[in-house]
Amino acid sequence: MYLFYFLPLLSFVAMVSSQELSQHIMVRPHMDFISAHGTQLVRHGRPHYISGANYWQAMNLGMASGPSSARARVHDDLSHLSSLGVNMVRILAASEGSQYGWQPDRMYPALMTAPGTYDMDVFDGLDWFLAQLPRYNMTAVVSLSNYWTWSGGVAQYVSWATDTRIPYPVQWDHLRQVFAGGEYQAYLDYTNRFYADPQLYNTTQMWLRDHIHRVVTRTNAYTGLEYRDDPSIMAWELMNEPQIIPGDYDAMFRWIDETASFIRALDARHLVTTGAESKNGQQWFSVMHRSEYISLASAHFWPLNWGLYNSTDSTLGSVDFAIQEMRKFVKGVSQWSQELDMPCVLFEYGMMRDQWGSSAGLGATGDAMARALLRAPRSGHTLAAPGHRCCRLRRSRGLEIRRMSRRGGTASMTTIH
Repeated sequence: MYLFYFLPLLSFVAMVSSQELSQHIMVRPHMDFISAHGTQLVRHGRPHYISGANYWQAMNLGMASGPSSARARVHDDLSHLSSLGVNMVRILAASEGSQYGWQPDRMYPALMTAPGTYDMDVFDGLDWFLAQLPRYNMTAVVSLSNYWTWSGGVAQYVSWATDTRIPYPVQWDHLRQVFAGGEYQAYLDYTNRFYADPQLYNTTQMWLRDHIHRVVTRTNAYTGLEYRDDPSIMAWELMNEPQIIPGDYDAMFRWIDETASFIRALDARHLVTTGAESKNGQQWFSVMHRSEYISLASAHFWPLNWGLYNSTDSTLGSVDFAIQEMRKFVKGVSQWSQELDMPCVLFEYGMMRDQWGSSAGLGATGDAMARALLRAPRSGHTLAAPGHRCCRLRRSRGLEIRRMSRRGGTASMTTIH
């Protein structure tokens, strides 16, 4: 079974005026690459704005053959997204296999089957996918690891280093259609050993850096470009949703700073972001973004996951509260990123999908969140989520919101132009 995820993505950048920007930006080589000038993204010497979608399954669908291969679907998806103004996709360049064989609810085939051992057919799928982006005028944010187990994730690094089984948290098993797993805190404690356990740190970091080196310096079989020389890549992301180490700011900063520095030594032209949700307040936001090697701030917003929304409440009270919290969150991360003088991308927001357990779907709640987000300060955004359907057209303060229905596996999406 090959499991893929379509997760919401929302992006915004704190903005300066085009006139102000033009006074400070100097033309320099490699203008095809997206860069940061203060709080503004820049490409071709001009302000650059992104509308995007998470497309985690990219390298598997891009494989030349096998059960997960679906290159025609990729073209269909990218064409459809491009027609709606989407110009960026967020993809994964990391998935890990287990020494204990098949694991529940995980992407297969895995890119890295054991430390330093790769399925080259999956790597070829990643090459092929990246080679398609220019024809659709898209770039990719490439995540180099994942906190969560649906791709193996850094818990698998801990499992390799200790030869122990991952204590999976309670989660929805899509194959068996049941909730399965154990204590959530046990999983967090186990996974946080990846960057917090001094007895494992050198080993897990060695494996991660070897992987990062393999990806960043890889020569694409279809373009002939090394990944670090490819302007189709917008940014490197350290990890999808790294979770904090309660009370241990130093360990988290050390991991981010050392890993981002390692990437910068290999590639000085691409943006580097953390992949953080930024849900733990300004101090943790600063810890996760103050490294001189981080050039793009990251945030996610999941009100149901964070206990800000009650899916069993049939009144609007819970929805209204979630929207109020979202407004405060967007305002906060926008201000914090401005204080650090860097752009901020809200890479994910949304609700759980319909029929995933008893959780509420996007529906009217997603509509309300999108409308509220439009009124938040300094924000432009994209929303993607399966099952979020509708084809209405709305305008708010001169910004156009278009809704597209799910088609050929393409996530529904709201885009701002």
